[in-house]
Amino acid sequence: MSDTRRIPADMLLLAQRRRGAAPVPASPLAAAPAETDEFLDDALITQTSGAPDVAPPAFVLYRPLGQVSLAAQHWSSTVDHEALQTAIVCCPTGRPATRPFEQSLVAVVPLSLSAPPEGVPTLHVTLSADDVAAVEQGMRRTSRAVGLRLVRAAALPTGIAGAEPASTGLATAALSAYRTAALIHAWNAALGASAAADLERERDAAAVNLLSTLRGLLGEA
Repeated sequence: MSDTRRIPADMLLLAQRRRGAAPVPASPLAAAPAETDEFLDDALITQTSGAPDVAPPAFVLYRPLGQVSLAAQHWSSTVDHEALQTAIVCCPTGRPATRPFEQSLVAVVPLSLSAPPEGVPTLHVTLSADDVAAVEQGMRRTSRAVGLRLVRAAALPTGIAGAEPASTGLATAALSAYRTAALIHAWNAALGASAAADLERERDAAAVNLLSTLRGLLGEA
């Protein structure tokens, strides 16, 4: 069996930005410290041409839509990403916190669930063991505040279950796009790179689309 480790998509996207698939001026990761190169290289070198093993998910996190409200998120030129992410971030169900990622979730998730929700529309995200390991490695290389931003971004939902099919498709696209943008932004900070205007713009644009989509779904438009 192959021992290939799956690299989280946000890490691959950030690595591609840094390596420069096409010439770009002033790469946002150009000024990152030397260990940034080593961290990305260590992660990417594990990829091989063989098919990776399919491992069971490490965590499935949930957030019932009935516990989500965006009423406090005002329409403005500036998106409050911390407030938005706190409003929709998903949480674990029942299992005791043993790993650093799980223990850090307590600081960023405003609630807990005793069991997976059933019969109600629910935001959710599945994290593999590699996803969690990558975030934990990132946490060890940065400050607690930046590490918690990374944990919160990783726990953002990628889809919704139990809603109308038409709503599910729109929400899934908006949720996935925002989570990707938020994770890339968080990884950029965790790896010690300077702030990048393009990452800010992409995260803001994804947030505006998500707010519009979820408000319609929640009846808060």
